[in-house]
Amino acid sequence: MAQIHRLHVQEELKNCSADQFYGFITNDMAKMPQLIPHMFKSFEILSGDGKSVGTVRLSKYAIGSSRHGEIVKDKIKAVDDENRVLSISVIDGDVLRMYPKWEYTMTVTPMAAQGGEQSCLVKLSVEYEKRSEDVPAPNEYMKMATFMNKAIASHLGLANK
Repeated sequence: MAQIHRLHVQEELKNCSADQFYGFITNDMAKMPQLIPHMFKSFEILSGDGKSVGTVRLSKYAIGSSRHGEIVKDKIKAVDDENRVLSISVIDGDVLRMYPKWEYTMTVTPMAAQGGEQSCLVKLSVEYEKRSEDVPAPNEYMKMATFMNKAIASHLGLANK
């Protein structure tokens, strides 16, 4: 029987509000190739409006120190705009070769502004299944997500100035 694993990462992102960050994630992901061109090669919406349950998206990106290219097709499973929560399931692509199940939930929470600077807490919870016990934990994917979140926050911070 397959064993389900979970990873959780959370980080405070400065210079952007929770609404700004969540708004980018739900409305502006197509800008990722311009924002991080060395990582994101393309992002497109295959069906749906890009932010509602049932939307299917296709991303091409480079991951890890070797920067090998990967493709992922995912589907939005749940959206809670009021609480800034987005749940996504990978339905096709390279990640499924090592992890036949890959689902994640992102929660964006406002933090108290200090000195006029807005910030938010981003929590990423990933639920995955390894193809075999020899498959390593998906640390490279978690590093990529952390880098991507910081790049978005930096972009939004610059837009606020």
